[in-house]
Amino acid sequence: MPRTVTFPAAIVLTLWFVVGALTADAWATPLERVEFEGATQRLISGGLIQGDRVPAYLAKPEGAGPFPAVIGLHGCAGMSDTTKRKLVDELVGWGYVVLLVDSLATRSIDHDCFKGILAVARMADALGALAFLAKQSFIDPGRVAAVGFSKGAWTALALSESNSSFKLFDRPSNSKFRAAVAFNPPCRDAGARPLIPTIILIGTLDEWTPAADCSEKIDAWGTDSVPIELVVYPGVHHGFYYPELRPGKSMLGRWLEYNEEAATDASRRMREFLKRHLN
Repeated sequence: MPRTVTFPAAIVLTLWFVVGALTADAWATPLERVEFEGATQRLISGGLIQGDRVPAYLAKPEGAGPFPAVIGLHGCAGMSDTTKRKLVDELVGWGYVVLLVDSLATRSIDHDCFKGILAVARMADALGALAFLAKQSFIDPGRVAAVGFSKGAWTALALSESNSSFKLFDRPSNSKFRAAVAFNPPCRDAGARPLIPTIILIGTLDEWTPAADCSEKIDAWGTDSVPIELVVYPGVHHGFYYPELRPGKSMLGRWLEYNEEAATDASRRMREFLKRHLN
């Protein structure tokens, strides 16, 4: 059953900003740079569009596994080191392998905000990441979730078989996304109801992706099939999870700000959600 939860909190927003090359020595959890091929898209004409070569950053718990895994999908402006560190340390600490996909670097663009030029490409990247993980001996390919932020959260909402574009891509037969976590998604642009358990985390003061759009979308989706949970934080801005947005700032004319109370609650909910659906 979809449900809306309101939580008393303040204000926060963030996208993920590009901050240069990563150095593993600076991380509590080391990151390994890897590359994979994006998923191939099948055209109605019968032709194929090969996926791009996509860079990503991989981190894993100690041990041989197999572990459940999370594929991280950044917002329209890329990934900040601070947010990467926070997300990776949380997820690896909870026992998950993490693969952070970088959909901007391979295409030599600085952001995709208000453009939408990478919508299909980002689906290909996420499904290519899924195929990459399915080949790793330390991964349980039946226990993989997507965690997306803003534009990446839109991708996370689209990664189930209810999405018509999803069906056009080649994907591994032994793996699929089991669940999705969507921070600040643009719900107005979301398509059909996801067919995998999903949690949406958003603030009432979000100027980029209004929370009201998510409430309306969930009402339109109805209550059939898998659970879709909506958590709305009063007084909280877009990007509340990102600690580098403290103090808040304006980007492209819209406000972004970190909110510790909302971020802490969102992390707790994400942990409980992933435990329910991947473990």
